Amino acid sequence: MSSQRNRRNQNAILNDFLSRINYLRIYPPYNSNAQILAAQTRNCRSIPRITGIHLMKRNIKREANRLHVYCRHIIDLTTNHVWNFSTAHQREQFTMLANDINNINRNRVLLLSNAETVNRMFQITIPQATSSEFDNAFFNGSSFP
Repeated sequence: MSSQRNRRNQNAILNDFLSRINYLRIYPPYNSNAQILAAQTRNCRSIPRITGIHLMKRNIKREANRLHVYCRHIIDLTTNHVWNFSTAHQREQFTMLANDINNINRNRVLLLSNAETVNRMFQITIPQATSSEFDNAFFNGSSFP
């Protein structure tokens, strides 16, 4: 009985939220600058893979804050509902932007990891103690007369 009442209450909140949303704030993707969005997603240690629905959820969260709706579950339900009822073109806009963001972040990670490896190699300046001539040449390099 209680779960049915909660579900009805949730549906009422969801329907109210859906009726008050300004869809012009959701479509097209807000701040469609892939460079800026890529930088915003890099704020944590591991860079998450972004999808079109993630970008739509960002827009819906902004709209939810404007309408003073803070329940994460309602925001998730709304995101799924709006995504499922979006046209193929609208979804494609979000998906293409997400792909651009992921490509920018992937290229940045590849550049950084290569530069970091080279930098670490240059920092090895202490000769390694070895027991054979082969080990010495391998770990400390060769010197040519």
